[in-house]
Amino acid sequence: MNKTFLISCSLLTFLLTGHPSIQRVQAKQTLLIAQSIWKPFSSQEGGFRVLMPGTPIQEQRTTQTKLGTFPTNTFTVIRENEAGYVVGYLDFPQNIPLNSRNQNQYLTAVATGFAQGSGGRLVKQQNIRVGNLPGKEIRLQFEQGVIGRGRLFLDNKRLYIALVITDKESSLTKSIQGFFKSFQPINRSTGATKPTPQKPTMDKLNGELKKAVCGQNWPQALKVIDQMVAIAPSAEVRSDLVAYRTQLQGLANSGSKIPPESLPGCTPGS
Repeated sequence: MNKTFLISCSLLTFLLTGHPSIQRVQAKQTLLIAQSIWKPFSSQEGGFRVLMPGTPIQEQRTTQTKLGTFPTNTFTVIRENEAGYVVGYLDFPQNIPLNSRNQNQYLTAVATGFAQGSGGRLVKQQNIRVGNLPGKEIRLQFEQGVIGRGRLFLDNKRLYIALVITDKESSLTKSIQGFFKSFQPINRSTGATKPTPQKPTMDKLNGELKKAVCGQNWPQALKVIDQMVAIAPSAEVRSDLVAYRTQLQGLANSGSKIPPESLPGCTPGS
């Protein structure tokens, strides 16, 4: 079923019924390696870094709001049968008197105008902070059970927005939160991000898991897969990882050795 929405003056078509992908490989025991769809994306000109589930399409256009007309840049990934993920930014003109006393007023006006422009109904908004930046978290309601969840925040006179539109919110909770939390403003003069604790990614853990499995270091493999379960992007991936953990636990309990050549991607001595 196709659902179409006007987001920042562009038409985004979403086919909403999908699942995160995982790769299965067969051996003496079924071995599963989770492949993360989330990849780092950064824009030096935009001044941000974020994780996105694919390569975004960049568009430039003019956005009309109650506060005036502004050039807008958006970066969009459409996960067919799942959701649309959008990051965008615009710069307020220097003649707009934006300061700490009226930031919330401007954010409220933008949230209201954005809801009207996208054809949705603003059903919730609350003040948040992204690092030290003031912002708002918004919730939009569209027809046929489709919702939009977004975050707006200000970095001086630059407005950022991160938005997800889907009708599968309940199964994408961790993905949506991970998308929002991954957004990091960059110091545009140096390209450096504000220091944040580094968390393991599925790609990094996937590499560690393969190394442990190829070395038949089952205790280490169990430790790594527990971390993967904790950050699994969906209930389906989490369920498969838990099933794979049971297989690893069986190998650890048996103490058996498997010929390396029978393990996918493994060679003797790897």
